[in-house]
Amino acid sequence: MKTTIYLLFIAFINSFDNIGIRIAYSIGGIKVQLIKNLLISLMAFTVSFIASLSGNVISHFLNNDIASILSMLLISGTGIKLILEPFIKKKNKTDKIQTLSYKESISIGTALALDDIGGSVGVGLVGYHPVAVGLAFFVISFLIFISGNYTIGLLSKLKIDKRIATILAGIMMIAMGILQVIE
Repeated sequence: MKTTIYLLFIAFINSFDNIGIRIAYSIGGIKVQLIKNLLISLMAFTVSFIASLSGNVISHFLNNDIASILSMLLISGTGIKLILEPFIKKKNKTDKIQTLSYKESISIGTALALDDIGGSVGVGLVGYHPVAVGLAFFVISFLIFISGNYTIGLLSKLKIDKRIATILAGIMMIAMGILQVIE
């Protein structure tokens, strides 16, 4: 039980960027469907499992700096796309709640999973079983993204202009991406 709590705590601490990205999507009115949430969470599991299993070996091939830069590029690229979206899409569709595409799910899932490598390697080096580490990251990622779907309704009641909300979400995504390199 103590191990489970510890691993969930480590996964939560390493998932603060997941929370920031989910908030950005919620502000932009973007819903993450169950299957896409499972895809993002499965990527978190897979990368955390492999990183934990590989331990010190993976850090020689993909150090934290490279993982942070890749994560920044993927997250910031998604943010730029969000900023440009209101200017590209037709105005009559702006009030509709959007859903995250499979391409964006894979991109964000990859970025977030890469950011978790350091924590996973560290926990793996301590000796925790890779399946337990991966499951902790899966559960936390899943809970973060599913809870965001419920906040969309709350944010829509605030009557924020959809275009402005999407641009703000994009700016938040870029900021989260830049933080990957700064930290």
